[in-house]
Amino acid sequence: MALNRLRRRPLVALFLLVSLMPLLALSVLAIAISSDAVTRRADQSLSLAASLSSRYIGEQIQGLQDIVNSFAHQPAFVAALAEGDPARFDHAAIDATLIQLIGVRSGIASAELLTTDGTLGDIFPSQAPGSGKAAVAIRNWFAAVSDSKAAFVSPVYTSGAYGSPLVTAIAAPVNEVAGDGSTGPMLGVIGVEYSVINVEQFVRQFATAQGVLVTVVDQKGMLVAEPETGEGTEMQRVLTQGRLGRSGLLQTHGSNAELIAFAPVPRVGWTVAAEITVADAFAEIDRLRITVVAFAVPLALVLLGAAWLLNLTLGHWERAEAEVRRLAAVDSLTGIYNRRSWDEQLARELARASRERRPLSVVMIDLDHFKRFNDEHGHPAGDRLLAEAAAGWRKAIRATDVLARYGGEEFCLALPDCSPSDAVALVDRFRTVIPMGQTCSAGVACWDGKESGSSLVARADRALYQAKTQGRNRAVVADDLASVA
Repeated sequence: MALNRLRRRPLVALFLLVSLMPLLALSVLAIAISSDAVTRRADQSLSLAASLSSRYIGEQIQGLQDIVNSFAHQPAFVAALAEGDPARFDHAAIDATLIQLIGVRSGIASAELLTTDGTLGDIFPSQAPGSGKAAVAIRNWFAAVSDSKAAFVSPVYTSGAYGSPLVTAIAAPVNEVAGDGSTGPMLGVIGVEYSVINVEQFVRQFATAQGVLVTVVDQKGMLVAEPETGEGTEMQRVLTQGRLGRSGLLQTHGSNAELIAFAPVPRVGWTVAAEITVADAFAEIDRLRITVVAFAVPLALVLLGAAWLLNLTLGHWERAEAEVRRLAAVDSLTGIYNRRSWDEQLARELARASRERRPLSVVMIDLDHFKRFNDEHGHPAGDRLLAEAAAGWRKAIRATDVLARYGGEEFCLALPDCSPSDAVALVDRFRTVIPMGQTCSAGVACWDGKESGSSLVARADRALYQAKTQGRNRAVVADDLASVA
């Protein structure tokens, strides 16, 4: 139903009430929703940063483990340790292999070969064994490999003997190889010391790119890498309070409150944390509050203007609504009902005929030899023929009759309170108004009181087909298929 002037006025008033009154509530809601979205985005971003960092570090350490494991099967190591006596080792071959091992990855500070009793068999660079904490660390990772018979990544430690301030050891067992290629007893341990400055460089580059601070701690909570700001000590304390080795999110409180996400480094036992200050994370919300205040008053004025425009627009809509309905219901070329409207109108007429127990006839009409006419005279002439024929037929029918273009050169007609003979007579009048000397064929079907609209149209269409096969320029009534001139 189209809008009218009496309805427009309360509608405009309702618009003002609905838009101005909730303005404040909507502003508050927008801030709350945005705050929640920003929080989720910050949490997701931090979690992703921690996860990516831990994955990268894990891949680097795993790559080192694979390298050490591959060198643990070197014949020089196996043969030497099988001898059991370091005095009888082929030290030249062992040194060459250790040099090769150091060269395969930048950051490897040293490589060591230990016998089953834990003594150093060979070491490169060739220096005195480490002492103090370094010696303790070597004994620890040697013991870990001896116990588990598997590769091991140690906590970080200072290895002053080799000039690397902070390293982690990756160690693997060297096993005897049986004649059939199977693995035998453990003969010793090979280990490399890897400078963790390589990890710290990556962490800082990644943190800069992501706009976060990243900290890495080892199995014992010792710092592996910290931000350039030097704030890793606080992060170290947080991560060692029962959270080491688990993924999660937390927020610290106080003047320098932070959001922190942490994730374990797979198969290593280290933990990576990404952090950002709460102030930085929610700076966007503060800007939003200022924006809301700055726009609230102008928006109220805009809404008043919009109400005035709404009143004008609704008037235009009234006219446009009627035009859209008309265009949707009619065929653009002929100006009569289109196929979609025909289906709706036929259903309505069938319901009325059933309710009032009155006859209803349907006629399918086809312009004869229309394709040939198009080929001879051109498509513009064919379009003009269709339009003029429809205009003439529309003048010949009653106001209650329904005329529609079914498709192409085919038309359909619903005639309430009309017998088949009256429908044939109407078709005869139709022939007289077709321009350019053209004729038409028609099929007529009368509703039997039960069938559906599609069945009724199908019967009329079959009668139309009979009219064409009988020579065209005639009407045929469905069922008896009697030709009527």
